[in-house]
Amino acid sequence: MKNEKFYHNEYIVLPILCAFEALFLIYAISNLSISFYEAEIFYESDSLVGIITRAFTKLFGQNDYAVRAPFIILHFINCILLYKVSKYLLKRRFDRVISVMLYMILPGTLASSILVNMAGIIIFFTLLLIFFEEKNLKIPFYIILFITAFIDKSFFILYFCFFIYAFFYKKTFMAIVSIGLFAFMISFYNLGFEGKPKDYFLDTLGVFAATFSPIVFLFFVYTIYRIWLKDSKNLLFFIATTTFCATLLLSIRQKTALEMILPYCIISTPLIIRAFFNSYRVRLPVFRKAHKFFAILALSVLLISSALIIFNQSLYMIFFSQKPQKHFIYKYDVAKDLAKSLQDINVNCVNSGDEELNLRLKFYGINKCEKVEISQKFIENFDKTIEISKYNVRIAKFYVKMIK
Repeated sequence: MKNEKFYHNEYIVLPILCAFEALFLIYAISNLSISFYEAEIFYESDSLVGIITRAFTKLFGQNDYAVRAPFIILHFINCILLYKVSKYLLKRRFDRVISVMLYMILPGTLASSILVNMAGIIIFFTLLLIFFEEKNLKIPFYIILFITAFIDKSFFILYFCFFIYAFFYKKTFMAIVSIGLFAFMISFYNLGFEGKPKDYFLDTLGVFAATFSPIVFLFFVYTIYRIWLKDSKNLLFFIATTTFCATLLLSIRQKTALEMILPYCIISTPLIIRAFFNSYRVRLPVFRKAHKFFAILALSVLLISSALIIFNQSLYMIFFSQKPQKHFIYKYDVAKDLAKSLQDINVNCVNSGDEELNLRLKFYGINKCEKVEISQKFIENFDKTIEISKYNVRIAKFYVKMIK
């Protein structure tokens, strides 16, 4: 133990990783504006997410850091929980640290930790349930299982996963409770199949690839296949596999709410790491070159994908100089800069003619009124213009007219 390398010690490595990631996440938040979807949750939703965000802004002020802080905090709590869960899958501490590190830098994880969304809450309760099941703590397990039914409709698929797991291992009581809660969720939240049948299969695969990064996603699919054929199957495997396969099947017919599904898959990193190292370590060192190459390539692509999430503003200059509206971050941009520019010219209320933009501006202290008109379309006899630029690329221009 005295000669143990420091990077094998989770009590040293994990806090360092969390500290560095916190700095990157804070930087990413500094470049974000509240989106319409987030503003709608903040002002109009009675969901747990809405309640939490309003509570934090009351404590720390109405700003982007306060509204997103609970999701960063929850992200790091989830990292600790994932490490606890990985102990039942990975014997070596080094492997457990790597599995948590992989989880931390997945593009989907990074995005969910800085945006106002349910993903962090879904992951928290899912990992908590897995932990209780692995520890055979039945009372807290079933208490949490029942509580989640009233938190959000996103948990309906989790009950189906528990049913498949319980059926496979002949856990009769869990199977009955799980299928009962699944049926309750379908009825209570009026979930079902609707809309015109349409194939979204390739779109769904594309979103999964972006969430994991392409090469890690391929290994995720390989891991599911390998475990299904030859390895022991635990609860985490059933959750990741059931949600992934169910999503692909549904995508053949209709568009699925992937924000409800992806959290159940990105927590599969302990499975991925176990599959990789099992394949790596059974080979003699001379035959490990392909695995090393694959790992370096996967890590390189993953780091690039993750960097694009954190340093997304630079992409305006590189890829979106002609059409900045095509940038994936655009709907999380503009509003904060526009509000600041309006306040700089002593304008505290406007009518943009766009209710979505009005709601976003409200978060930054610009209320709706008829005294000032702003628009991205040309206004005759306008008084001022406001240009918003990122990396010398103009991403928006607004005409401002004072109504007398």
